Amino acid sequence: MLFSRWGAFAYRFRRPIVLVTVLFAIASAVIGARVTSALSAGGWVDPTSESFAVSARLNDEFGAGRGTLIVLYQGEPGSDARSAAVQGAIATSLARLAADSRVEDLVGFAQTGDERFVSTDGRSAYVVVRLAITDEQSVDEMDALRALIDPPTGLTYKLAGIGPFTRDQAHQSEKELIQAETVSGPFVLLILLVVFASVVAAGLPLLVAALTIPTALGGIFLVAQVTDLSIYVQNVATMLGLALAIDYSLFMVSRFREELRRGRTVAQAVETTVATSGKAVAFSGLAVAIGLSGLLLFRPMALRSFGIGGSLVVASSVFFALTFLPAVLGMLGTRVNALSLTGLIDAIRRRLGRPPAAEAASARRSRWAAVANLVMARPFAFLIPTLIFLLVAGTPFLHLEQGIPNAATLPPGLESRDAAVALANDFKAGETTPITILANVQGDPTSAANIGRIDQLVAAIDAIDGIDRVEGPFNGLRDPQTGAALSVEQVAAFYAAPLSQLPPQLAAAREQLTSAYVRGSTVRLDAISPIDAVSPAGTALIPQIRGTAIEGGTTQVGGLAAEGHDFMTSQASTVPYAVGVTLLASALILYLLFGSVVIPAKAVVMTLLSITASFGALVWIFQDGNLSNALGFTSPGFTIAGNPIIMFSVLFGLSMDYEVLLLSRIQEAYRRTGDNRASVAEGLARTAGVITGAALIMVTVFSAFALAESITIKSIGVGMAIAVLIDATIIRVLLVPAAMRLMGHWNWWAPGPLGRLADRLGFSHVEDGAPVDGGGSVDPSPRLAGS
Repeated sequence: MLFSRWGAFAYRFRRPIVLVTVLFAIASAVIGARVTSALSAGGWVDPTSESFAVSARLNDEFGAGRGTLIVLYQGEPGSDARSAAVQGAIATSLARLAADSRVEDLVGFAQTGDERFVSTDGRSAYVVVRLAITDEQSVDEMDALRALIDPPTGLTYKLAGIGPFTRDQAHQSEKELIQAETVSGPFVLLILLVVFASVVAAGLPLLVAALTIPTALGGIFLVAQVTDLSIYVQNVATMLGLALAIDYSLFMVSRFREELRRGRTVAQAVETTVATSGKAVAFSGLAVAIGLSGLLLFRPMALRSFGIGGSLVVASSVFFALTFLPAVLGMLGTRVNALSLTGLIDAIRRRLGRPPAAEAASARRSRWAAVANLVMARPFAFLIPTLIFLLVAGTPFLHLEQGIPNAATLPPGLESRDAAVALANDFKAGETTPITILANVQGDPTSAANIGRIDQLVAAIDAIDGIDRVEGPFNGLRDPQTGAALSVEQVAAFYAAPLSQLPPQLAAAREQLTSAYVRGSTVRLDAISPIDAVSPAGTALIPQIRGTAIEGGTTQVGGLAAEGHDFMTSQASTVPYAVGVTLLASALILYLLFGSVVIPAKAVVMTLLSITASFGALVWIFQDGNLSNALGFTSPGFTIAGNPIIMFSVLFGLSMDYEVLLLSRIQEAYRRTGDNRASVAEGLARTAGVITGAALIMVTVFSAFALAESITIKSIGVGMAIAVLIDATIIRVLLVPAAMRLMGHWNWWAPGPLGRLADRLGFSHVEDGAPVDGGGSVDPSPRLAGS
């Protein structure tokens, strides 16, 4: 009776509850207004991985882990970026930036004469600005740094790097949030008006969503002060907040109006609503939160942050659904039906020659009951083809390939994206994303013996298919007079000679090589590959490089490709635990709610089937590139890493919304009648309209995010819209009735000890003890339990 008592409490103190919750939401909104500035574009790195350790060593030992800014200059067709005029214009453009205290130095064609800094067509050049601050710090300094670059005559310039990418990603994220809310809002309101036929009732779910989202964003901002969170958390938070808050409100407002139609007083209606739909919302929210909490097991911040942010959204949705909403319903009472559109709808229906809305609703319930009875009459005829369809729809997932999102996943027109694409396409491939190898030797790394060992390692790495060349301090050195490659002994002599005995040019070259590549007993090597570092083919090089060995020493491999490989490895090792925790915890929640071990097992299997089909669609569309023209994207050739497990965690919880709502009504009917087939038909008939409306709202919200230009958010939106559509139609209308018909009264079975435990806990009891539809009181006895 816990939820009944809470319903009574919410009604009794309805005005203070409304006041406190609204003030809490306003305070959270003030805090959450700054959430974008607290989020990060990174997080696709496992902090326990080898590549992360290499990054830390580069920062600590080589000073190469600080931030970098790439300035790309593009000239007119036919211009020569190598010319003194162009290089002079670039130097003048960067003069003020180079003198700034936040900048260490510049590296480009003018400083090195290296052709890598000039595009293959000769008209473009880039300069690497090595910063004295980190990439994260550079994000806030980007406007100030940009202001120090003077526009050069005859050239255009763009900025690339982590700082510009993070800024563009944040702006794009905010733009897509506004777009999604603007597009989905009118459609959601229209659906709610159709479902409720009342402006006041339709406005309540939107009001709850308006309180939920700012509260969740405020919580995300506070959490971001103590741990890094991904920039995409605010998109997922808004997406989930709209869907969950509106769904939960839809369930409860529908039940409240139903109880009023039965002749209950306002106080009784509030109490019953919280006791039934409120309890379903609480358990559903718990299931969603558990599904999302599986993401907390992952080490990369980007995945963990979705679990943290999503859980905050769920908590906010349930909080307002169980506090603000019943209190407002208690204040409104029968005025929840105010500004009714029934007359208008009936007038329209009469003109169309159709019956009034009330009669149509009754007819629809009868039709849904007829559908349920039809399915239950021939369960195998519906069950087997549906299973085949879902499994076949999921087959594209078998060739899933994942890649790390980079600037290319952003829409064209954004500066950092266009600059990154130009660097990848117009310049020699792979120059800006080397694979870094730190070779640790015993003793002096410039001794002849260790130089020989390093050369053998370089040769082994260079022989790997996909590696263009390996740069280091020893290979590629030539006699300045003859041009012949130096032998190991000659290289060792070159490094052993006192600098004072070397010509100034050679002495400067040796100091530059030593500074860039040698620290203590460690030698840095850079393997250059033309393969895109974030692609599956690029990350596949890492195990081969790590498979090489150096005699008497050790190696560590880092760089963007290594970070991607380590992310995939970390993700793959954690997925079984995250999935297992989600499945077991969700099954436990359903057992506590329904007092059965069969219902949870069936629910888990059916949810997995709907998710499998949506995963197949995700790969077929975004990895294989189907429907790319219709959806307005260019496939990167892989699925964005992390999206499948994020979708799994979110969708598994969301599917419990419909499962809990449908099964709660079926259980109410079954405990009242003891007739399995009739209770399934009644449960489907009573919830079909609400579930259909809720599903349409979720699909609308997710589809609005499918309009996003960034592939990361677009693919999540499309995938989740498909999954919800499948779950609310094929699963709930066909599979659930068929499976429950086949299981019969065993649906509610639990072994003796578990059955008695469920009875003692009391969560599985139907708390509505008043007469229902003229029938007798609820009899909680018809449940099978083992002895």
